[in-house]
Amino acid sequence: MSRLEVVGIDGLPEIVLGDDLAAQILQAASVQGNALNDRDIVVITSKIVSKAEGCAVELDTIEPSPFAESWAQRWDKDPRVVEVVLRESKRIVC
Repeated sequence: MSRLEVVGIDGLPEIVLGDDLAAQILQAASVQGNALNDRDIVVITSKIVSKAEGCAVELDTIEPSPFAESWAQRWDKDPRVVEVVLRESKRIVC
């Protein structure tokens, strides 16, 4: 019989640049009593991956371009966030 179970992993520390996410997740799951097994699926947020890779950005340091400002206004977004997305984009498809 097939079964799906979703289990959150508690006890992870604040993620910082250079952290070994796999090791930390394995350790936290084991301590919690939910050791991972073959064929388990682990879902990780892009936020902690970005933090471990050093890809976090302080928005206070971002100066949005006029283009970012116009897109931000059109889509009701923070212009600094739009600027960061534009800097990380290869192309814009409309």
